[in-house]
Amino acid sequence: MVRLKELDVLRGIAAINVVLFHYTAKFRLNFGHDYPQKYDWNIGQYGVELFFIISGFVIFMSLQGKTTIGDFAYKRFSRLYPTYWICMGLTFLIVGLANDPKIESQPPAVFLMNLTMFQGVFNVKNIDGVYWSLIPELFFYVSMGLLFQLGWLDKVRTIAVVWLSLMIGNSLFKLPFGAYFLNLDYGMFFMAGILFYQLKFAKGDWHEHLLIAFCFLAAVLQHPGMTLFYVFVFIFLLFYLFVYNQLQILTWRPFIFLGYISYPLYLLHQNIGFVWMRIMARYIPNEYLLISVTIALIVTIAWLVTRFLEKPVLHFLRNLRVQRQGYANALQKQK
Repeated sequence: MVRLKELDVLRGIAAINVVLFHYTAKFRLNFGHDYPQKYDWNIGQYGVELFFIISGFVIFMSLQGKTTIGDFAYKRFSRLYPTYWICMGLTFLIVGLANDPKIESQPPAVFLMNLTMFQGVFNVKNIDGVYWSLIPELFFYVSMGLLFQLGWLDKVRTIAVVWLSLMIGNSLFKLPFGAYFLNLDYGMFFMAGILFYQLKFAKGDWHEHLLIAFCFLAAVLQHPGMTLFYVFVFIFLLFYLFVYNQLQILTWRPFIFLGYISYPLYLLHQNIGFVWMRIMARYIPNEYLLISVTIALIVTIAWLVTRFLEKPVLHFLRNLRVQRQGYANALQKQK
């Protein structure tokens, strides 16, 4: 699968926005802050919605061409779970050792349940609050795998009409099981990513533009508010710039680097960053400096995890899959 630099840029933008939100507005909400409230980066929390659109684009792209449901499932597992377990283990350990009364550490039973990544479905607490977004991702992967297996992925417009109708209905009437199993709270962003793929690579036309407009409508209905309206306008326009090759101007190495480490950065930054900020606030009275130092630290940790754990483990698992497939093919030829 081709790697697009612009997608790394978008991942980097999404990641740094979420980090800034947590270290300003979220930290203030949880612990209090001397950092000026007027500079709180509240809109940074919606970087998650940008991640969802990216996922819709990338996952649909990964299912094009020659692949199997087994390959898809294995690649998604190897991409998500090992890094998640590493980052969750670090967070669990650091929060436990810090023993901060205002940062809740979880018992081993909760840790074990978090290993599944499905803890939110059963109302089990997350080891870190950012894990909430992994449930919509997982259910999207499951639904895409099912549609792929049924051979329905060429019916994108029909899928969009049905799914968006359910989302709009859910925003008005709150359908049962919608939030998780039908992915109705955030599915419009995944669907938009698929439609943007169609525009960029599959010669989509006005039908895709119209359906993207309905994705936007579903987003606004499900997540109302003027601030969100403007944020969603920005996110959708950003993706349009990407689709029509107008985002190269933003392919700066810092953004590409942040995109490269975005998954560990997202998983690690919140509680570990909070622990560090609360400890170092005793020694660094300047809030601007404290936030800057914390960002530098967490980016370094995320890079170390990416460079020396995530990528080697991913490379090993992918090679293991290739070797086993080669061995199975060799046995098949001998029969």
